[in-house]
Amino acid sequence: MVDTIKLLIRIYDPLLLDGSKFAPITLEQLVNSKPGTRTYLNPSPMYKRLNKYMPRLTMHKRFSKGEPTFHLAVEFSAPKLLFDSNFDELVEADFESLVTALQEKLFELVGSRFSKRQLAEADIGTWHPSKNIIFLDYTSCQTVLNTISKLDFSRVYDLQKTDFRDGHVVHVHCNSLDIAFYDKLADLRQAKKSEKRAIEKDSYLQLNLLDQLEEYRPIEVFRYEVRFVGRASVKRAYPELDKWTFETMFKRKLCQAALVKHWQKISDTIDMLALDVNKPYELLQNYLTDNPNVTPQAAMAAVTGLLINGQEGVVSLRGIIVAHFGIQAWYRIKKTLKAPNANRYEAFVRIDEALEKFEPTEMKSFIKTIENTIK
Repeated sequence: MVDTIKLLIRIYDPLLLDGSKFAPITLEQLVNSKPGTRTYLNPSPMYKRLNKYMPRLTMHKRFSKGEPTFHLAVEFSAPKLLFDSNFDELVEADFESLVTALQEKLFELVGSRFSKRQLAEADIGTWHPSKNIIFLDYTSCQTVLNTISKLDFSRVYDLQKTDFRDGHVVHVHCNSLDIAFYDKLADLRQAKKSEKRAIEKDSYLQLNLLDQLEEYRPIEVFRYEVRFVGRASVKRAYPELDKWTFETMFKRKLCQAALVKHWQKISDTIDMLALDVNKPYELLQNYLTDNPNVTPQAAMAAVTGLLINGQEGVVSLRGIIVAHFGIQAWYRIKKTLKAPNANRYEAFVRIDEALEKFEPTEMKSFIKTIENTIK
């Protein structure tokens, strides 16, 4: 439903909080500093060693109507805060548990217990609706990402730049929002080498899931996020709301609507009829999907044969094979030259369906589904 959230909490007396863990200055020093100053409390390495997820805090000092004001920005991944993983997705019924968990984490960090009402009514500064789409049929996230990366995003967005990272991430930076598509398992493999190479923060929490999930093949997890950063961006995204608070925005329909809206804008620019043309890359992907037990050598040979067949015809292909290797070699090769089904369009239909149903993924039921599929 939603992943990263930043709450903005008005603090009337920062000295009531334990400010010793903030850096580069303590809260006491912040109180005596000039307007526009900020200081941070990021989780210590100890929490990483304990595999314990904690929010990131920033205390801001500003001036309003001639008086100093203080706001605490609390940034966190909601599913990681509650489940230690964003493979599991939240539902509206999790709100009370999420607020309670956040209340306890903040108490541990700053020694002050914020009320649940205070947290629920906190303003939203960052909001990332998100969805995991699970493929268990040899559909490749890389194939979907390869198609998305070829789109002209400037046709539908006020584009700043687009990142295509290591074949597993498409990250679109716009003036009012960011959109990210990525292969979640590939991103975890990157994090296993170095967290700096991964698109997700705090991937260390989920590395144990990588080995667990890769025991079950086929499996691909396509991740889609729409990232609204800043109060203005959030308000533009949801103009129908009167208040943009944690409680008012933690709604299934609001998250779903944003994801569907932007996916439709993007997928409408895709020439669906061109997705499954017999280009080498598409043909290989479709062949692997239809023949999951094929060896790499056999797959490459079959695709080469299909391409030559499409260009020169079966008579010419047969002639050159028979001339060099004999008639028996042709009979063996002929069995592999069945054109695969077109599968790339089906992947986009699956994404449409997942966004329409908007059912949360949950690790226990997910593993059970995979095991039943294997049986």
